[in-house]
Amino acid sequence: MKISQKHIQYILLLLIVVIAVCAYQFGYVKYIEKAGAVKEENKGIEARINELTEKESHRTEWTESIEKADTDIRMILAQYGPGNTPEKSIMFIRSLEDAAGMTIPSVTFNPDNLIYASEDLNEDGTPKIEMNGTNLSISYNNTPYEGLKTCMDFINNYRERMNVNAFSVTRDQTSGLLAGNMVINLFSVKDADHVYAEPSVGGIEIGTDDIFGEVDLIPLEGEEAANGETIGETTETQPAGE
Repeated sequence: MKISQKHIQYILLLLIVVIAVCAYQFGYVKYIEKAGAVKEENKGIEARINELTEKESHRTEWTESIEKADTDIRMILAQYGPGNTPEKSIMFIRSLEDAAGMTIPSVTFNPDNLIYASEDLNEDGTPKIEMNGTNLSISYNNTPYEGLKTCMDFINNYRERMNVNAFSVTRDQTSGLLAGNMVINLFSVKDADHVYAEPSVGGIEIGTDDIFGEVDLIPLEGEEAANGETIGETTETQPAGE
């Protein structure tokens, strides 16, 4: 069968159309889709670049702000002790007595109570920052009014954070001195920079045999005293010149 020239032209035209459709569908369309995806990706990258450029322009300002915040935090934390123990509280009470010129005959110690614990944990599972609070219940006496004011100033200006939760006061009509009770709240922070160390107690001997002081015991009759004499025996002495 002989195909005419006209039919050949139709077939070639049809092939051209098919090739064009395939090229559009499998080439151009996919290229457009890929180009659109790249364009959207470029938009995201451009937005990120603009964001980083904006941040870079504030680098010095923000760095200084962060350093200042860290310094402020360290200064605040420095106002808190690393922990409270009875021996440490006793040293504080002794200092308070000396500063205010008062007598504190009794103190009641209480255990620490957790106030705050950070969610960030150390390797051993403990919080990186932990704040605790406790209180001392004391009785005081033999202090003048000026001594009580000095006591409040001493507590308010103490190097570790604390405050007076409650207090009572009575005045002796004869001496004019004050007496009463007081509850002092103590606060502490435990973190990498706050490590508790036992207070240094100088001038006090450890291991005293008698905690009530040295007592001179009187030997019973017939026992030898420390100087070698015997109690209960008499020694005759010759008058001088005989």
